[in-house]
Amino acid sequence: MRLPALGTTVVVGDNEVGKSSLVEAFGLIFDLPDDSKSTRIRDIQPVGQDVGPEVTVELTLGGRELTYTKRWLKNRSTELAVVEPDGRRRLWTGREAHNEAERLFHENVDPVLWQTLMVSQGQSLVLPTPADAEPLITAVTAESGTPVDGASMPLVSAVEHEYLRYWTRGGRATGDFAKSEKAVATAELTSAQALKAMEEVQQDIRRAERLTLDLEDVTSRLTDHLTSVEGLRERKKATDEILLRRDSVRSRAETARARLENHTRTRVERERLLDEAERFTKTDAELAERRTDAELVAKTAVELVQAAEAALAEVVELKDLRRSDVQDAEHRVSELMDRAELDRLLGQQAELVDVRVRIAAAGTILDRIKVDDALVAALEDARAGVVEARAALAAGVPEVSVRRLGAEPVELSGTGLDGEVPSELGFDESTEVLVAGELVIGVPGQVEVTVRAGGEAATLRSRVDDAVRREKDLLKKAGVKDVAAARELLRKADTASAELHEARRTERSLTAGGDPGERIAVLTARLGDDDESDETAGKQPAVEGVPGQMSLFAEFESPHDTLFDDFEVPASEPDDLAGAQRALEDVRDGLAEAERLLADAEFAAQQARKAADEDRSEAQQARARSELAGERLAAAVEALDAARTVLDDEAVAAAEVEATAEVEAVLVELTGVQEQVDAAGADQVAGELADALAVATRLQGERDTLRDALRTTEGRLEQSGRDGLATRRDVADVELDAVRAEHDGLRRRAEAARRVHETLSRHRAEAQTKYSEPLQSRIESLGRSVYGPSFRVWLDDDLAVAERELDGVRLPVEALSTGAQEQLAIITRLAISHLVSTGDGSVPVIFDDALGWSDKARLRDMGALLGRAGDHGQVIILTCMPDRYEYVPKATFIKLDG
Repeated sequence: MRLPALGTTVVVGDNEVGKSSLVEAFGLIFDLPDDSKSTRIRDIQPVGQDVGPEVTVELTLGGRELTYTKRWLKNRSTELAVVEPDGRRRLWTGREAHNEAERLFHENVDPVLWQTLMVSQGQSLVLPTPADAEPLITAVTAESGTPVDGASMPLVSAVEHEYLRYWTRGGRATGDFAKSEKAVATAELTSAQALKAMEEVQQDIRRAERLTLDLEDVTSRLTDHLTSVEGLRERKKATDEILLRRDSVRSRAETARARLENHTRTRVERERLLDEAERFTKTDAELAERRTDAELVAKTAVELVQAAEAALAEVVELKDLRRSDVQDAEHRVSELMDRAELDRLLGQQAELVDVRVRIAAAGTILDRIKVDDALVAALEDARAGVVEARAALAAGVPEVSVRRLGAEPVELSGTGLDGEVPSELGFDESTEVLVAGELVIGVPGQVEVTVRAGGEAATLRSRVDDAVRREKDLLKKAGVKDVAAARELLRKADTASAELHEARRTERSLTAGGDPGERIAVLTARLGDDDESDETAGKQPAVEGVPGQMSLFAEFESPHDTLFDDFEVPASEPDDLAGAQRALEDVRDGLAEAERLLADAEFAAQQARKAADEDRSEAQQARARSELAGERLAAAVEALDAARTVLDDEAVAAAEVEATAEVEAVLVELTGVQEQVDAAGADQVAGELADALAVATRLQGERDTLRDALRTTEGRLEQSGRDGLATRRDVADVELDAVRAEHDGLRRRAEAARRVHETLSRHRAEAQTKYSEPLQSRIESLGRSVYGPSFRVWLDDDLAVAERELDGVRLPVEALSTGAQEQLAIITRLAISHLVSTGDGSVPVIFDDALGWSDKARLRDMGALLGRAGDHGQVIILTCMPDRYEYVPKATFIKLDG
């Protein structure tokens, strides 16, 4: 890809096609030799391919044409071909090619200016701080004609070089001065360590004396304690025999107690068997009697169930008769309701016809009216616009009052006059004229006066004409002569709309259940088919009274019940709907009464069945309990006989008495032995011996620890004597004095370099303030082509834009919108490029993915500015959105394909 040396070039490509890699490759080929292992090289290696990254560039530096090729990682190589201005061609390879290319680049391109004018992807909002760009400083100094107070660049460089010998740019010590500080710190540390070592020797001497005394004390206490331990051991041997005798007696006592517990359990079991035999005999007799009673009750309950079911069948038959009566009455009521509904629908259909006539009339009125709320509001706004425009015209143009006083005629003529103006005034006649254009007042043969309105009068007159024209157009659209007529039509439209809304609401109400005509046809057909059934609808069979079998369950009756009364039904049906509905209610009451009788009968039958089931279950349970009691009685008698076969009742009691006497005798013997143990203190001897042995072990441990610590301390003292710590301390103090003397000399020179650097920097900053005017003027000149004549900027000490003023509003840069910040950053870089473009150190301006926050109007203005910038130098734009730069005139578009 070859870029024009002059002009604006737009490089277009999709995302990840390699646009940003062009600038990155240009930096890598000049920064890193082919044997570099930098991660920057690893990052650009093609993924998944075992090949080395390679870059080839062709460029012009200082009138020379360079072809520079470099390959990293695999098959490393560097080749440089230079064509001199006189046509001579020179070649370099390897490290010599890299060094020569680096020399030519730094000789012809200022690195700070290069970084200032190159906008990487995502950095378009960063405003440049160009104060350190030497070509820019030279350019603004030359353009402003302001010297830098004698601080030439060689002097500045020399002071800067001397300052950097001792200090970093951040003000920290560096170089020999920093090494001297570290040497002083090291010497001080060595001296302190030597002093500390001497102090540790004194501490070891005192520690050895203290450990010796402690060891003698612990050894003496351990010897005395071991003597008392031997005494406790002899005492324990003497008490072991008494403890053995006590253990033997305790064992016999436990055996006797176990025998007594066994005989006691046998006696308790014999008593339980006797109680069970007596209790089961009594229970068996009681359950046999209950079994007989339960079987008699169950038989009676079965008879009651049979009677209840017979009564229930009779009530079911009565309910069926009453249901038939209800169905006949419902049929009669339905017929009468259909006739009433037919009459209502006929009236509703007549009302519906009238409503639809009203709807048609209201719709006709609304169709003829063209005025609506929006049109009336527009007319009112237009009327207000005419009044405001005429008021503005009256306030903004001259009003001329002319009056004829003498016999000479006064002639009037002109253009742009408001209202009718007479061509000539009669005697003592006057007129007042608003002059929006030109008014000529003349007295033939004597004087002619011309009155002209200012430049704004034509605009005011045009506004009046536009307002009047808009009002006339709206009146014509509405078909009225003025706003009042439009309001009257709107009122009529509202009335007709309300009438239409009400009529339609009534129509919807009348037709909510469907078209009345269809319902009328259905009812007419249905009533015509049922004529024969109507003639026989009133004939019903008589109803007999309720049978009296329910008297069997008189316990379920209430004194207020009428279950057993006869039900009477009218012999004929009424012809009116109310009478038919009353008859229907009567037969429904009869059906409800029959249903209540049925519910009572069902409840009585259910209760009888439930009682019978409970009695039957109770009889079965009584039979089961009686049989179980008989089985338990037989088992208890059998178990008692078996136990007596082994040992009779008297022998059981005698065995328990004998075991009790044996236990009491052994306990007396155990009490005597325990008194002997307590008198000799045998139980405490073992614990005292264990405690004494633990103390002896602890004392032995303390003695061994003190002995080891004493040996360690004596070993350190012996080693310290061989190391010559005193001599080491004296040598460390001498070295510390020498290093401090050397550091004091370096510190004085470093402080002097700092003061000179600070003084020169302060004077240089003052000079920068004087020569910042050319850069500020160039930025404002470019910015006014985008923002208009009110655009101004203010620069800070680093020549960076600090504030912007537009239309009288002055804001800091960080308070501007994102789009405004980006546009200001582009304008600043183009201004810098204009100032240095005539020098040998100029560099191209590169924008990677800029103008992403600009609206359509700003894109048009910025595009024109970028196009003009190409007249002064090389402008390169990298983008994936070419539509942003369609307004750049004379731009060269280059398409990158994937």
